[in-house]
Amino acid sequence: MACHRCSLLLLYVTVVFHGHTAAQGGGEDLANIAACDSEIYCSGRLLEAAQNAHVFNDSKTFVDMKMKSEGDEILRAFDALAAGGANLSSAEVMRGFLDQWFDPPGSEFEVWQPTDWRDSPEFLNHVADSSLREWGRHVHQLWKSLGRNIKPDVRARPHLYSLLYVPHPVIVPGGRFREFYYWDTYWIIRGLLLSEMTETTRGMLSNFAEMVKRFGFVPNGGRVYYSRRSQPPVLTLAVRDYLDKTNDTVFVQTVMPQLEMEYNFWMRDRNVTVRGRDNGQHVLNQYRSFIGKSRPESWREDEDAARSLQSGTDPAEFHANVASACESGWDFSSRWYAHGDDVTSIRTTDIIPVDLNVFMCACEAALANMSLLLGRGEAAAQYQAAVERRRAAIDAVLWSDQQGVWLDYNSATGQHTDRFYASNIFPLYNTCYGDGTAQADIEGRVVDYLKKESVLIYPGGFPTSRVPSGEQWDFPNGWPPLQHLVIESLAGSPVREAQRLAQDLAQRWINTNYGQFVRTQAMWEKYDVETGEHPGSGGEYDVQVGFGWTNGVVLHLLDKYGHVLRAPPASTAAAPVLHLVPLILNLTAAVITGQV
Repeated sequence: MACHRCSLLLLYVTVVFHGHTAAQGGGEDLANIAACDSEIYCSGRLLEAAQNAHVFNDSKTFVDMKMKSEGDEILRAFDALAAGGANLSSAEVMRGFLDQWFDPPGSEFEVWQPTDWRDSPEFLNHVADSSLREWGRHVHQLWKSLGRNIKPDVRARPHLYSLLYVPHPVIVPGGRFREFYYWDTYWIIRGLLLSEMTETTRGMLSNFAEMVKRFGFVPNGGRVYYSRRSQPPVLTLAVRDYLDKTNDTVFVQTVMPQLEMEYNFWMRDRNVTVRGRDNGQHVLNQYRSFIGKSRPESWREDEDAARSLQSGTDPAEFHANVASACESGWDFSSRWYAHGDDVTSIRTTDIIPVDLNVFMCACEAALANMSLLLGRGEAAAQYQAAVERRRAAIDAVLWSDQQGVWLDYNSATGQHTDRFYASNIFPLYNTCYGDGTAQADIEGRVVDYLKKESVLIYPGGFPTSRVPSGEQWDFPNGWPPLQHLVIESLAGSPVREAQRLAQDLAQRWINTNYGQFVRTQAMWEKYDVETGEHPGSGGEYDVQVGFGWTNGVVLHLLDKYGHVLRAPPASTAAAPVLHLVPLILNLTAAVITGQV
């Protein structure tokens, strides 16, 4: 790695190209592009009236409801209601209309229990602590409560639903997240593979391959209003992990065209070329969703924020930046804001993110290895060359020698984003820097950076940022996927101190999850790293219970560190409460499907 200690060095990194392609916008004015084409679920007079009337506390509720009749008939009935002088701002009036013409959310699903679930997967036998081993069995049981099959009517009459039909059953995150979500599914799959549920995993991977055939990428989630944005590209990594577990090269051969199609989407529609401090031009990736209207699932929140934009600010660009932040998975964070905690200053499309480019690097390496395994030597060489170009680009553009870590780069300001975010250390995850060989001097500097930032002091885990913005992807929240990536980044380092930190962070995260499970009988989507509690606020919705990726990360840590992990002192309270889990599972299933 070429490292030059100079505070002015960032000025040498300049953007050469940044623009939308025809595939993103098709030449259409950004302000006219909604999340999808549906006049029921994504834009139009009925959506606006239902959301403005505050019929439901959560904006997502209405757009998850199933139509009882054709959309044109419903819109005519709504127009007649308006023409008759009805008060469309009345929650009572609009609730009556929606009850007449729509079924409640969740009615498109069937509760489904995976047929490949087994009572006690092998890896749990190697968890030394008996309390953690028993807890691991209960976490493993949660897959049964999160299984969903889509009713055949969704395939027969897709125009009546916002749900995207997929042919195989899925494991959902939980709570308000009734459908599949893209990057959530990666950590769910890691857990499923440890649970030896390879048939369920293969079906979910096949579903994503079908989505790529249909859209050219995997949508953010399984709803039409997610179909014009993606999430971090992890499908190839999930297939890689499935292959490592099963050696199922026949399946990999089947889905390889879709893996390459998705990779090409990111390299065509989410690319940016920049000149690095080596004066070379480098291709990197960024989140960039071409949507110029409010998100249907958070319609009121977006409309409220858009009304507070400064004069001269383009609302369509604001909405595009919001959708792009959702594409990142970090919705929302000070990471995307030009000014502190001000969502109206969001500038996601100016940022070249460290984590996205690490994911892309990992995908390129996986595609190279799988291509070689399938006898596609020329393709393998091309993907390996892409890995080497990616490492060079990360070195030249994202590495900050002054800070001793990798930082997001802002193409508008020509500067790094000089704030701590968990993603700053992710190139360690797959050694995507230098020549691909871990360098102790670089990785030692990264450990020093973490100590300098004082982010290793929290009892509940590793913080997402140090900015208390009130957004959910900021301090004091800790998120399961980030814990996994940070721990894996440090665990694979040749620096002994980094390895010790990884094990310590794993123990803290297990303590947090285990302690909250004992207290609440639930796994939560995120936790407060200061207190070790599940947080009660921050973001656009309440903290959710379930929870798919939390379960997957916990099972991974029990597998990796189960020989040394120990249950916290609260284990003495575990015995009388863990037997209630079957009752909790039944209640959770009813909540997710809208039955209660």
